[in-house]
Amino acid sequence: MARRDIATLFRTPWIIISRSLAFIIQLFVFAYLISGLVVRFPGFFPYYAVGSVVSVVASISFIIGYDIFEEAEEGLLDYLLTLPIPRREFIIGRALGGAIRAMIYTIPMFAIVAVLEKFSTPLSLMAAVLDLFLLAFGVTGLSITVAVSVRSANRFDVVLALLELAVSRASTALYPLAFMPSYVAALAPFSPVTFAADGTRAALSGSSLDILGLAGLLAFVAIFLGLGATFYFRRLEGGVYA
Repeated sequence: MARRDIATLFRTPWIIISRSLAFIIQLFVFAYLISGLVVRFPGFFPYYAVGSVVSVVASISFIIGYDIFEEAEEGLLDYLLTLPIPRREFIIGRALGGAIRAMIYTIPMFAIVAVLEKFSTPLSLMAAVLDLFLLAFGVTGLSITVAVSVRSANRFDVVLALLELAVSRASTALYPLAFMPSYVAALAPFSPVTFAADGTRAALSGSSLDILGLAGLLAFVAIFLGLGATFYFRRLEGGVYA
């Protein structure tokens, strides 16, 4: 199941091309220009560069929800459920496949930022990749939960788009907490993207391991992987898409 989900990413090259172009523009045009104007935060470019990679991981991980919703509408999911695969392996495979393909997509962008900012310590790079992978794993579980909880196609598109926007923007991925509006700053510390962004920056800067952020990411993965599995099989085997 994981290999199948990974393969679907490369069958839709427009996703890779469009989001890669968006990342390049975001980093080399927007971040470069804005960093010269942000005098109150001198290190804004490296801050934004790392955060943009984290945001891309979160964004691309949501795509698994669209895949599952389309499979359910087309009846393909009924066929997949007939395969001789244990239920637990099925849901873990879907989430793992979504997380791995998000990482495959993001690693080149991460490499660009690492070269630009001269991040070269192997352990730091591995710790940063671990934070990114945990974020991707948790977001795929969240996306799966939404995909099997919302029955209307229009409502699903709106809910997932708003959720993606809230999770990514209400975080410290792109902007420091001190410069956010108060109503956003109140929510940002609890965002899984914040945990990943702060943990990734801490790892790449060589500072101490962000234990709180790592614990938050692990809890995020456990909660939504469990919820995704519960809703997935309860809804589908109950014939909600029949």
